[in-house]
Amino acid sequence: MHLFDPAKDEVQRRAVAKSDRITLDTFVGRHDGFVEAEVNQEIVALSIERGTCYGLNRVGSRIWQLLSTPTRVADVCAILVDEYQVDSDTCGSQVLDLLEELRAEGMIKTSEAK
Repeated sequence: MHLFDPAKDEVQRRAVAKSDRITLDTFVGRHDGFVEAEVNQEIVALSIERGTCYGLNRVGSRIWQLLSTPTRVADVCAILVDEYQVDSDTCGSQVLDLLEELRAEGMIKTSEAK
């Protein structure tokens, strides 16, 4: 009898991670506890809780602005596609990647479609 099966454990970890991924239908909003300032059209956000400073480029800053209220990721992408003339597949992929990074840093909160 094995109490630990590395192969099975890895499969379970991947299944949980995949089911927890942010999708285009996920609602995303900012976490409270950030002080922010705009510097040269880019947002610098300071986490009061962690004492960590985050810099967002122009597009990241625009996404941060759009998340001032919980917003569906697909709606964020639709705005960005219009404003930046980027194709929807590229936009969706890059926005989802950024949102996963922001979530890992505790900057955003997510909820499923209502």
